[in-house]
Amino acid sequence: MGLLPDAVSLSPVPAPSPLEAVLWVLAVAFYGVGDYVTTVAAASRPDAVERNPIVRRVFAAPLSPLVSFALLKAAAFGCFVAGYLFVGPSPVRPAIPGAVAVVGVLVTLQNIRVLQR
Repeated sequence: MGLLPDAVSLSPVPAPSPLEAVLWVLAVAFYGVGDYVTTVAAASRPDAVERNPIVRRVFAAPLSPLVSFALLKAAAFGCFVAGYLFVGPSPVRPAIPGAVAVVGVLVTLQNIRVLQR
């Protein structure tokens, strides 16, 4: 008799495939770092208006926008990782870091375009 009821199983989390690992690196690089740096740079312009209403509220929070946006990014990644772990071994699993990476590339490129104006 173990400490946990029979209905609870603590199976090990399968390691990411090489493709998933690359997608997570891209997701962190673009959605995490690229979007963070370019959003903060673009939003620091005097005439800038953040189009995303959630980020706009985060920037208006009592905390520094650098801190509040970093916390928002960390919370988002927590949700992405939780979803990834929840799916378990599945053909859908690589789609989670893949989608985050694609969104990261798109928003980073959009922010760079805004910065070039």
